[in-house]
Amino acid sequence: MSEDIRYQIPHSTIHWISEAPKNIPIVVLLRHSVRDDLPPNDVGYGLPITANGKQLSHELGAIFGNRLRSLHTSPLVRCIQTAESIQTGAISTLPINSDRLLGDPGVFVIDGKLAFTNWKELGHEGVMDHLVKRDTSLPGIANADSAARFLVQHMLASSLNRPGFHVFVTHDSLVTATAARMLGVPYGIEDWPLFLEAAFFWQEENSVFSAYRDVCRSHHTFPLCHFDDVDVIEFARREIAQALGSDCAARFFLAGGAFKSLLTGMPPRDLDVWAASNQDRDILLTTLVQRGAIQLSSTTFSERFQIGNRILEIPFHTESRTLSSLLDGFDIGLSAIGVEFEFGREYRVLIHPMAKISVLRKEILLIKPLPNWKYALTTLERMHRYQMELRFRIPNEEVDAIWNVFDSQDSTMKQGMVDRYKRTSVLDCCLIEEVEARRS
Repeated sequence: MSEDIRYQIPHSTIHWISEAPKNIPIVVLLRHSVRDDLPPNDVGYGLPITANGKQLSHELGAIFGNRLRSLHTSPLVRCIQTAESIQTGAISTLPINSDRLLGDPGVFVIDGKLAFTNWKELGHEGVMDHLVKRDTSLPGIANADSAARFLVQHMLASSLNRPGFHVFVTHDSLVTATAARMLGVPYGIEDWPLFLEAAFFWQEENSVFSAYRDVCRSHHTFPLCHFDDVDVIEFARREIAQALGSDCAARFFLAGGAFKSLLTGMPPRDLDVWAASNQDRDILLTTLVQRGAIQLSSTTFSERFQIGNRILEIPFHTESRTLSSLLDGFDIGLSAIGVEFEFGREYRVLIHPMAKISVLRKEILLIKPLPNWKYALTTLERMHRYQMELRFRIPNEEVDAIWNVFDSQDSTMKQGMVDRYKRTSVLDCCLIEEVEARRS
């Protein structure tokens, strides 16, 4: 690329900065600034932006000015440099948050090595055609429709409901595919974003608006992701690929509260990965060690590991040989979701009806009779945590059901339930005062 070529901030970017609503969070999915041409057969991981690119990013930051509320970026250098120049131009001290949903690998890539074969065989245009227009997924690639909705929900959640602009610096493929899927427009190569061109997203009540170039419409309602087979499997694929790789030889289940991320858009607190046998559990532990996981202190029921920014819990219990038998032991509807993994076989998903009813009603509902009634106090604490995370209501009858179980026990069993609660509480035993009042 000749340095004599001078670029400018795209008109559409300036237009939507001016026209987007002023009193709500606005998500800006922005292609990075000007870089030199990519070397042949090279994705250009280390390719920086040019001097012109830095100047334009600085000017864009000045346009955002004091309406800039947060900065997020793909880990690649040209995106980081773009975010830094925007930060400087806006005269801002906001932190710049690295986000791998924006690149390396990005939300549309599940398995980087496997996905790269698509670029070799089809070229960038061929891969983009699939991401934008096709219902089927290429090897190592996510379901594009589900991935786009997940990314936008994640970005909206990351805004923390602060009015102003929340900038997410990424790559042309993510902008194009996300805009195409959210707007329902089959964009072609002529529609790919210019440097510093962006798609804009915002939420008004339950409607999510998307804007790109001269198109703006509400094509989706909030939440963007759902407890259905496609979204649940895609979430599980992404999380397991990052933590254990796509070729782990164990048979196991990802189940539990992690799937709330589909509703919140925020990262899961942890991932509960249940082995189908002792042998499968050994394979899981070996895989984690080989991938550089750091072992943390164990809980009553699980060994814990950190890999990247995820916490994995590997329960000691391996008696549940099927996904259905595992979920039979869950007390809260929103937790009773799981995906079974077995290398070389299709994913198997199970979603308890009470999970879907809970979302429909926006309530934290129990699965009755409680399978784990001896841990009913821990279940109640978890319900309160879910309430804080999801802003769902806990019906009085669900709380009463927990206390009825506790109140109906003799003193020995009550003490046993309290002891179990103290061993498993993650909210500093916040129910103890009420427990003691009921026992007095």
